[in-house]
Amino acid sequence: MSDRDEQEPVVRRLSSADAAFLRLETGSMLMHSVGTTILDPSTVPDGVLDYRRIVASVESHLHEMTPLRQRLVEPPLPWGRPILVDDPDFRIENHVHRAGLPSPGSLRELAELVGDIAGRPLERSRPLWEMWVVEGLEGGHFAVVSKMHHCMVDGVGSSSRMGSMLEMEPTTAVTRAPEWHAPSLPTGIARLRQTFDTGLVGPLELGGLVFRTARSLWRRYSTLRELAREGELPIASGVPRPRFSGAITPHRCAAFGSALLADVKQIKNAFGVKVNDVVLAACALSLRRYLADHGDLPEEPLACAVPVSLRSEGDREFSNRVSFMLVTLPTHLEEPEAVIQAVHQETQRAKRLFGAVEPDLMERWLGLVAPPLLGIFAQLYSGLGLADRIPIPANLGISNVPGPPIPLYMAGARVVATYPLGPVFDGIGINITVLSNMGRVDIGVMACPETVPDVWDIAEGFGQAVAELRVAAEKHDAMTP
Repeated sequence: MSDRDEQEPVVRRLSSADAAFLRLETGSMLMHSVGTTILDPSTVPDGVLDYRRIVASVESHLHEMTPLRQRLVEPPLPWGRPILVDDPDFRIENHVHRAGLPSPGSLRELAELVGDIAGRPLERSRPLWEMWVVEGLEGGHFAVVSKMHHCMVDGVGSSSRMGSMLEMEPTTAVTRAPEWHAPSLPTGIARLRQTFDTGLVGPLELGGLVFRTARSLWRRYSTLRELAREGELPIASGVPRPRFSGAITPHRCAAFGSALLADVKQIKNAFGVKVNDVVLAACALSLRRYLADHGDLPEEPLACAVPVSLRSEGDREFSNRVSFMLVTLPTHLEEPEAVIQAVHQETQRAKRLFGAVEPDLMERWLGLVAPPLLGIFAQLYSGLGLADRIPIPANLGISNVPGPPIPLYMAGARVVATYPLGPVFDGIGINITVLSNMGRVDIGVMACPETVPDVWDIAEGFGQAVAELRVAAEKHDAMTP
């Protein structure tokens, strides 16, 4: 028996939230996030940037991110959660691919390719990620399109961990990674042990969870009563049903936009709000214009799911540590100043309601549901098109992810833009993700083309909305003593 065979496999069991993202995936609801990074090769010290150099740069960082060399192993019993183990057949060439655009390729042509990549499921017999090195962009730029399954990491964690593949200096020197050999996959007995190690919930733990849930519901009810006394109940009386709030197909379309971070901060300071308020207000204005242009503008405001990171500072683990806050988006208002003031009031209300509930309750309850039941529910909801008849309490998802405020490089090439793209679901047919970095605010919009035509209108409308809010901020400052 070789030393490799004798090694103990490195095993990580998926958390309840991780397993939920895996089980909720269907043929049309693909649970992966996509990031598109634009590289300027003019900073490469020797002036040479190509596919091989980028692959070598990625490979040199893999030893710092063990889960990227691990594959899924299903439990032998249905109530167990899958585990991630070192893949003995791992090869970097199976994950980093090469593509090209007819030069000079535009951002729109790149986005078309990104949509095609996003519309394909990840191969579950391999580690659940891949990259595409895209050549032929205008200006001699390259693009690196990364795709990672949501069962491995949430949006904040993905941004942090994929950022580990970047450097702070434009060097082309590649640090040789430590030699790595994966042991064979775990035996059936080892997998069975992992199934039981997931831990069935005992009576005392279940009783404690029921008590915590009841306490949180009482706190939420008390907070609602306080908001009612203050005249601050949420502005939405119901969730509208625009075209994109129904069943989706497996097809994906993507679009990119941007704004200046200085403009966002100017708006924030003028109105005394948060950066996230400015992001939501710009999204509301862009979506209002888009829906009006397509004859689909509802009288009621939209409802959006806003991810809230539960990570502590410095937490860079591969796992999902996120909850969601429901925020109404004032698409029924037209004036930029009225929109941002309404957004600020609504986020304050939403934060109070969110804070009344212990944030880990959803994951704890997910741990009580056998994973196959989640899969059966997802398949029925998606396969029968129930999103067209049974609405969910949100129309879209909007995420705001902070990026590093310093220049970053890959294989010596400077990062000039990063467009993040989150998944879409039945009932939530648009995902808008915003990332700030080096004086820019980059936006990525992911959608289903059958329900969201002309997706570029939303992405480009974000920058226009920020400009409108900046004008409103300047007028507000001029009128303020």
